[in-house]
Amino acid sequence: MSDVRISESALLSSVKFRGLLVVWTLGIWGSRMRNIQADTELVGSERDIAFAVAVTFLASAALTAVALLRHASWYLTPLLVLVVVGIVRWTIRGPAILLSDEWEIAFKVVHTVLWLVTVALSVLAWREHRRASSS
Repeated sequence: MSDVRISESALLSSVKFRGLLVVWTLGIWGSRMRNIQADTELVGSERDIAFAVAVTFLASAALTAVALLRHASWYLTPLLVLVVVGIVRWTIRGPAILLSDEWEIAFKVVHTVLWLVTVALSVLAWREHRRASSS
């Protein structure tokens, strides 16, 4: 029984940040998907783009999760998409939100937290991958 716990513990610690990035992404972008569907002012190409961005994040997170759970070597591709797209998106979108007069301070605070956590988890997940692949 203790061998099983050690194995599970070793597995969880070896994918800690990658797993956290997956869970974070599924939660944040699942919520965004609900917001897109409920937003009656978001129409046409704006709605299509918002939907495509959310689907990209959700699909990358889901594929990364499946690959990690199966110990599949192909997890690197969806993980890389998740990391790069997350960092690039927030590097563009974060400052745009902060500098805009369109949103109130609470919205800016929430999105700054989303930005910082996403970038931090992305960097930590990538470093974790690099450490795991070099050992």
